[in-house]
Amino acid sequence: MSSIQIGTIISSNRKGKGVTQEELANHLGVSKPAVSKWESGQSYPDILLLPVLASYFNITVDKLIGYEPQMTKQDIRKLYHRLADDFVKGPFDKVYAECEEYLRKYFSCWLLQEQMGLLLLNHSNLAGSEKRAIEIIERTLEIFRRVEKSSEDVNLAKQAVQLQAFCYISLQQPISAIDILEDLYEPFMQTEALLVKAYQMKGDTAKAIEYLQGYTYVNLITMLGAAPDFFTMYADQPDKMDRFYHLFLKLCEMFEMEQLQPAVLLHIYFTAAQVYTTQGKKGVAIDALEHLMELINKLEQGKFYLHGNNIFDELDKYFANIDVETESPRNAEIIWKDLKKAVLHNPAFVVLETEERYLRIKKKLEAGL
Repeated sequence: MSSIQIGTIISSNRKGKGVTQEELANHLGVSKPAVSKWESGQSYPDILLLPVLASYFNITVDKLIGYEPQMTKQDIRKLYHRLADDFVKGPFDKVYAECEEYLRKYFSCWLLQEQMGLLLLNHSNLAGSEKRAIEIIERTLEIFRRVEKSSEDVNLAKQAVQLQAFCYISLQQPISAIDILEDLYEPFMQTEALLVKAYQMKGDTAKAIEYLQGYTYVNLITMLGAAPDFFTMYADQPDKMDRFYHLFLKLCEMFEMEQLQPAVLLHIYFTAAQVYTTQGKKGVAIDALEHLMELINKLEQGKFYLHGNNIFDELDKYFANIDVETESPRNAEIIWKDLKKAVLHNPAFVVLETEERYLRIKKKLEAGL
């Protein structure tokens, strides 16, 4: 946290008002040397003088002492991504301490609180040990609870509840997650679909198309995001699981997901490889891992961010219109390292160690870490 800047602020406002140190001193009933010491940072005004000084300069006491209880959304985004990069470079505890400083300084800036909690949650795996990672997740749970209970922003409070559920799942506490999510569940609420109709009726076709593409994209990502769960749920029904795998891959191909949202494909290939391995289908499992490797090689130098493609050509306007964060909440370098480690250290793939194709994949992944 930066030091108090009241001396600089007094000096700046005094000069801006066109008065001397002696004139200011006479107004306050103090000596000229006292004002001089304030401005040079050698001492601070008495607390009872703060409202008098603030009134004299026609500013708030917060502004007089340089205290900013809130941060703008833009500044929060910049801070988030700067700290995310710092977590990659390390050391973890130093960056964590800086996060805690911001949490203390902006204790009632709920967007900042929520974003700092999300930042810590997304980087808890870098904490150095499983015990430390659990402590970080428990800390984020505490942050999200505060946001939920204190924020007057309904959407932010709702997100805080969802993030609490994610924390509970990460902590292997599914009952706690179910308890809070079932109260939050709102089936078939499609605000964007209604906006499409409303804008179309108004005659604003361009805006209607933006929302049409936007909510179609969201529904598509939601559906494809469920693919890994379909695979694991139907692991004991090989024919049905295989059918879902090819169905989801077909959808990815139709909507050009490799360009639109490649992370979806990465999860599909990875989970499919796990399930096929448990089913004893080594060849198909390695096929999925080879597709995964091809995608990693294509995308490793790029960043994950939300954007449109040839099909969703108005999507970027939609993201700008709803002011959504388009950059990934995690540093791309961490994402790639975690994905490679997930393949290399996955106990499900131990049975593939006798397969030449898998050994080639493993060698490439080890070389990339």
